[in-house]
Amino acid sequence: MVFRGENRATRRLHPLEKALLIVTAIQLCFLPWALGGMNVWSQFVSLALSLTAFTLSLVNRQYTEEFAREGEFKLVMWPKLIRFPIFWLGLGLLIYMTVQACNPAWAYRTSSNGNYWWMVQISHINWLPTGMTAPYSDMNAWRTIVIFAAPWLTACALWVGITRRITLIGLLGTLAINGGLLAAVGILMCVAGNGKILWFITPSKGALFVSSFVYKNHAGDYFNLVLTVCTGLMFWYFSRSERASNRSNPAPIFGFAGVLLGMIVILSGSRASTILLMVFLVLAVAGLILRLTLLGNEGRSPFALGLFAFILVLFVGGGLYALDQGRSIEGVERLTTQDFGSSVLLRQKAAEATWIMAKDKLVTGWGAGSYRHYFPMYQQHYPELLRRPDGHTYYWDYAHNDYLQILAELGLVGAFFLVAGAFSYGFKLLRHGIFSRPHAVFILMGLLMTMGHAWVDMPFFCPAILVTWCALWVLVTRWVEFEDNRVRD
Repeated sequence: MVFRGENRATRRLHPLEKALLIVTAIQLCFLPWALGGMNVWSQFVSLALSLTAFTLSLVNRQYTEEFAREGEFKLVMWPKLIRFPIFWLGLGLLIYMTVQACNPAWAYRTSSNGNYWWMVQISHINWLPTGMTAPYSDMNAWRTIVIFAAPWLTACALWVGITRRITLIGLLGTLAINGGLLAAVGILMCVAGNGKILWFITPSKGALFVSSFVYKNHAGDYFNLVLTVCTGLMFWYFSRSERASNRSNPAPIFGFAGVLLGMIVILSGSRASTILLMVFLVLAVAGLILRLTLLGNEGRSPFALGLFAFILVLFVGGGLYALDQGRSIEGVERLTTQDFGSSVLLRQKAAEATWIMAKDKLVTGWGAGSYRHYFPMYQQHYPELLRRPDGHTYYWDYAHNDYLQILAELGLVGAFFLVAGAFSYGFKLLRHGIFSRPHAVFILMGLLMTMGHAWVDMPFFCPAILVTWCALWVLVTRWVEFEDNRVRD
């Protein structure tokens, strides 16, 4: 259910919806600061917060005239949940992974001194999907279930619990401001860092950390995702303010946050993220020019385009400082020169080996969380995947291709639930006319950029990115749905 607005009058937000907003905002802000959620404790905190939000969303709401113009009534929440395709698809996926976890075909073994480990086959039920047993701290099916359950519960909570546009705008704004603050901290660390994450956490040897993220490509992808949120909010506030002839609006705040986010992406040294950022900026400006040229000022302000051009100038000007340090353009150039063999070709070989691994159990997969434990059986056939040029051993905890790794772990059966979920969102967005709403298109571009990055890296195995990405799908879908139904507040 959604509530229609009338004129500019508003009503107070229902306490349960306000509580849902606060809990979800805490979760989305917490994960990136907690080293991207890559450690065990932060994943349990995220699960607890998502479970709290899910519970709040299902509590029936008693409305009065203070909270709704429709008067007094009781809103029963659970019917909306059972009509949400993602609820059933996510539940099916988690049940499938649980079956894998409860039917292990392989077990993790270590030497007495703990210096060596290997996998041994154990008895299992042949006709059921199989998994493996391994330490929780290393990664196994149960930890994967915890990681996947959090974004699923969060998505369901937002879909059921948000009935007002002001709620999702508040959540998007909180995400954007938090991302801008995190980017500012990252920039300060680049200028006056001491070699530690957030100045007090010692990273592992050789870690390429940026801001609070232990891996630079995770940082680049997360900040790109939040940058698109800033862009969408900036355009929406400027257009809305111009139509209403308001003298001030929050758009410049999101514009400034966007500049910080663009700068930290460049400073991160993540080549793929930098390329995706440049593509986004070019498409964003080109799309706005095309729209304003074809449709004139129909519902949109030309001042929004001027702001985007100004932000682009600021971004380029600020980014030049990083470029002068040789951390971005040189990195992109190396992608096609000396780094081509050590980076791109190496990942291509890893993808080839992962595909062979996936084909061996194409239907049911090897089991959730099993990639790093099984991949050495295939890695050994590729000498370049075994040893670094300096002689150190390569450890492939991730395939650096999320699609192939998910296929290897979950098989076609597990992948079906994910693909069906993507089509469900796509159908809803098209039905509500997303392409006539530029602010929503910007956020959609960020979601698609993450999907593109997942072909050459592992963004979806970073909980901060995964939870944010899943939440944004719901928020952008609800946003266009509200506007299609003319929900004003």
